[in-house]
Amino acid sequence: MMRRFLILAAVAVACSTLILGVAAQRPGADAAKTSPANGWTIHIDAKRHFGAHPAEVAHHWCKNVAGGMIECQIYDGDSANAQLVAVETIVQPGTYKSFSADEQAKWHYHKTEIPKVDAKTPDMTQAQATKLVAQLSPTYGKVYVLWDPMTSAQPIGDPTLTILK
Repeated sequence: MMRRFLILAAVAVACSTLILGVAAQRPGADAAKTSPANGWTIHIDAKRHFGAHPAEVAHHWCKNVAGGMIECQIYDGDSANAQLVAVETIVQPGTYKSFSADEQAKWHYHKTEIPKVDAKTPDMTQAQATKLVAQLSPTYGKVYVLWDPMTSAQPIGDPTLTILK
């Protein structure tokens, strides 16, 4: 009986090792290391992103992406279960200038916006924050609000464009 138990245990360990080894070697196993979900490390908290609730803080988690753009996921908090409520796309001045006048009207200029939104960078030193503000100041942002968590606990309503002027 004991011998049978030891054989079954040995087979179970061997199978587990084989399964884990195959899973670690499967194509795409390294994709998690380079997925689009990685790199959201620039943390900015700012107000005035939700029209009906200008004092509500929009918790930005941003990263640099292709084409010189920066993209930000905006959450209703900083906890692990915070809800995604908006997205901001940030472009360089040259890209902004290539837009039509109608499109440009949908964007805000960070040089004038940053002082208005009481922006904070909770995970940065003052020197790092100063450098970030200098990099962001000449850029333009467009905020797509998916829903306002202060209005409803559920993601209802139409997405809107928040134009910070």
